Amino acid sequence: MSASSLPYMKTNPKIIFFTDFDGTVTLQDSNDYLTDNLGYGGEKRRQGNLDVREDKISFRESFRDMLDSVKTPFNECIETLLKNIKLDPHFMEFYNWSKENNVPIVVLSSGMVPIISALFESFLGQKPDDHLYIVANDVESRDGKDINTEGGWQIKYHDESDFGHDKSLEIKPYAALPDNVRPTLLYAGDGVSDLSAARETDLLFAKKGRDLVAWCERKTVPFTVFEDWSSILATTQDILSGKVTVKKVAQEGLETVRAGIQLAIFAVFILLLVVTLDNRFRVLPASIHGHLPSHYHGLVVTDVTIKTCSYINPFSACKPDSHAWTQVEKDLYLRTGWTSTAFVQFERKKEEDLLPTDKVVLDLKISRLVPESIDDPKDGKKDEEDKWEPRPGGIWLRRTAKRHASDSQKAITLVDVLFGADAVDPRAGWEVRDTPLLLDGRTEELEARISIQRGDPPKTKKPVPRINEHGRFKIMQLSDLHLSTGLGVCRDPIPAELVPGQKCEADPRTLEFVERLLDEEKPDMVVLTGDQVNGETSKDAQSALFKSVKLLVDRKIPYAAIFGNHDDEGNLNRSELMAILEDLPYSVSSAGPEEVDGVGNYIVEVLGRGSTTHSALTLYLLDSHSYSPDERQFRGYDWIKPSQIRWFKNTAQSLKRKHHEYTYMHMDMAFIHIPLPEYREPNNFYHGNWDEAPTAPGFNSGFKDALEEEGILFVSCGHDHVNDYCMLNKDKDEKPSLWMCYGGGVGFGGYGGYKDYVRRVRFFDFDMNSGRVMTYKRLEYGETEAKIDEQMIVDGGALKGFIENKNN
Repeated sequence: MSASSLPYMKTNPKIIFFTDFDGTVTLQDSNDYLTDNLGYGGEKRRQGNLDVREDKISFRESFRDMLDSVKTPFNECIETLLKNIKLDPHFMEFYNWSKENNVPIVVLSSGMVPIISALFESFLGQKPDDHLYIVANDVESRDGKDINTEGGWQIKYHDESDFGHDKSLEIKPYAALPDNVRPTLLYAGDGVSDLSAARETDLLFAKKGRDLVAWCERKTVPFTVFEDWSSILATTQDILSGKVTVKKVAQEGLETVRAGIQLAIFAVFILLLVVTLDNRFRVLPASIHGHLPSHYHGLVVTDVTIKTCSYINPFSACKPDSHAWTQVEKDLYLRTGWTSTAFVQFERKKEEDLLPTDKVVLDLKISRLVPESIDDPKDGKKDEEDKWEPRPGGIWLRRTAKRHASDSQKAITLVDVLFGADAVDPRAGWEVRDTPLLLDGRTEELEARISIQRGDPPKTKKPVPRINEHGRFKIMQLSDLHLSTGLGVCRDPIPAELVPGQKCEADPRTLEFVERLLDEEKPDMVVLTGDQVNGETSKDAQSALFKSVKLLVDRKIPYAAIFGNHDDEGNLNRSELMAILEDLPYSVSSAGPEEVDGVGNYIVEVLGRGSTTHSALTLYLLDSHSYSPDERQFRGYDWIKPSQIRWFKNTAQSLKRKHHEYTYMHMDMAFIHIPLPEYREPNNFYHGNWDEAPTAPGFNSGFKDALEEEGILFVSCGHDHVNDYCMLNKDKDEKPSLWMCYGGGVGFGGYGGYKDYVRRVRFFDFDMNSGRVMTYKRLEYGETEAKIDEQMIVDGGALKGFIENKNN
């Protein structure tokens, strides 16, 4: 190709300046701004960039995914960018100089021409002069829509390359010109999309602090670093005037970067040396040490004991002796002692408050004898940390006075008490001691166990449930676990002995059943629909509640919980129970709005597959309370209150527009504990077992109607342990309007004495590809491999009536 046929050669320039646009000419990246503020957000965008660098995905795929998450009309996107994107303050000076000195500017961008043109026109106050060229991607209609409507546009790539726009293609014809006519080719850029172009130029201006600098050094691409366009202008002027050569600029740039790297490595080495010395010998002042990453800013435990006091002695009081001591407010005898109570107390201090005589607790064990030392030194001399100190109740402490111990992950930072031979602790960073405290009159139920937390507790993020890559999502409904403090007592077990000669213990048998199904069914989410805690047998409800979720936490399964009429009959009320659940790993449970009746009125959004931020499923969870507030008029159980119905309807209506943006089918469902009055309608079709009279509220507050009005496909409850049917409600035109299901009772600590009832668990299996929902149950005994009463309740995103017109 001759020079005269190339558009940027028509004025015979000595230099052609190619440049990226976003983050190079501008201070912000316009595409990043749209994604972060109108699309799926900065976190997912940054992860996409990382995946590109690690060759997990092409730039083309990542960039399209970014922009596809922006549904705002295109003209509104431009308006947003005009208000928020700023020009490099020195670019205008370069723009004017280049025009006067015959230096064409060619903008090569992964962005879109209409956006770049609009921004330049805004920056310059007019359309760019003809010495500035724009070569970029474009925009096109999505599915024939107007681009200025919601979700109506998409990026149109410039070429078929992995970049979507291979910038090198625009430069190569100029790089291939004969030396006698070839101009000097310069390029300015900052990111991943500039990699292909960087190789084709004589000199690259790489923005300081960006990935492009490291890449150029590895690939030996000639470059110099710039912070803004003032340095680009100065260097380009010197090259044009002949004061410096491109080769010299590149060499100086490389040397500057390498010197900076060497200085940084030396500084890091010195920092690591100082930190290492400080960790061992605490050489830094406290004011400096306190800001080091290794420093633990919280409190560390310095002592643990048991305080016993007598009901008979008026001068005996179980209260800490000083403000540094904390008491675990749980009587170790669970209020069963005739004459005395006992409490675990522990002392905690901040590092800066530690005295020379203070020691940090590194380990705690329960034993009648002195625990074995962690190491047996060859010289027979034991280190201070190997010595165990006795405390009441069989507690042994291993402590140290070493100054760096408070920063160690070994240091104990919190102490708690749980009860029962099967006590577990699902909290992040906590561990239960294997041996119970050695107390007089100890029984299995009264086995008090210490749980400890070490070091700085790990931060746990709320999980985000998501449809899997195959378009599937499975919910396991656990209803009426009825767990106790301790092993619990079996009620109506079928069979009485699962293993001949082995006594039925309620909680172990319940949890073994749940564990088996978790491993076989591998649900994506678990919904606990009330009566996790059997309040009557849970003198420490926290211990029972922990057992209900430990299996889920261990398997990293997200879970949501609501309460039944028995959960708060122990020593904790609903608010206290929910406060515990909200802070546990993998929990998406929430207390919900304070102005709405009850505790646990909230939604869980299950996002669509891939990286979309759109919801595919919405779960509405509501507190159905406990017992009737008006026994004289409405005997039995409480009902969904008007404030809850208002909250539900307002929430559902506010989400409708957002859900319509989801390009696949969106579905809604609800979970409660106590069944609705409509569950006892004998003329409705049902599938499954109706083995006891539904104990629905005597007062009908109209929640079923609200569910139908807002398009809820099905609602599922618990409460009546031996009912496990799904009932179909129809509207006035005899069309299916709502499925109403029971989960079936799971726990052996609750009743089950009807028709040889076998404990069971209900599953809901969603196929988002076809908009289909299948539901079935799994049994603890008998047909343990079968999917019992499997039925399709939703198909094509719509309610499905049952084909067989008979009740079971």
